[in-house]
Amino acid sequence: MLIILVAIIGTYGVIYVAVTNVLMPSDLDTFKSELSTVQVPVNNDSSIKEMENAAAYTESASSLEYVSPSERSAVASSMRISNTPPPEFFNQNLEVSDQFFSYRMWAYTLIFRGDISNELKNISSTHEEISRLNNETESLNQKLYTDMEKGDSKAYAEDLKLIADNLKQYNTAMAELKNHLETLVNLLE
Repeated sequence: MLIILVAIIGTYGVIYVAVTNVLMPSDLDTFKSELSTVQVPVNNDSSIKEMENAAAYTESASSLEYVSPSERSAVASSMRISNTPPPEFFNQNLEVSDQFFSYRMWAYTLIFRGDISNELKNISSTHEEISRLNNETESLNQKLYTDMEKGDSKAYAEDLKLIADNLKQYNTAMAELKNHLETLVNLLE
């Protein structure tokens, strides 16, 4: 019985030392680096306001009806080309990221650092929200281009409003991410 107890304590000690001396410094560097790249706000409030104003004008004036179909098609094609992010922007491997966070959460919980584990969970959730907003915004952009080609002013205006709302949500999510990263970096130091 004593041998089993010593083996359990020894194993826990090795895990504790590994987490505190290897994982924590590594995570500190990783999350400090991520924190240094987070800029808030991402989307300028005046740009969002311009988009909302354009939506209101387009909706009230039905301005797309006065543009020829060939011009609408040319503008929509140009917008598609200039506003399309690279495929890897949307096809991020979230399973690897989820696995990264779940292993780390487990390790910190094991050494009784639930505070760090909770912040990792918050960061993971915020990353998922940002990814969802990116995908939703790209989908709305594609709909916007199609509605422009059709000359549907009402739908185009609604698309602009939804995109503006998504940009506001994105700013909020990035501010949350920055706060969680700052908290985590402080906990790891």
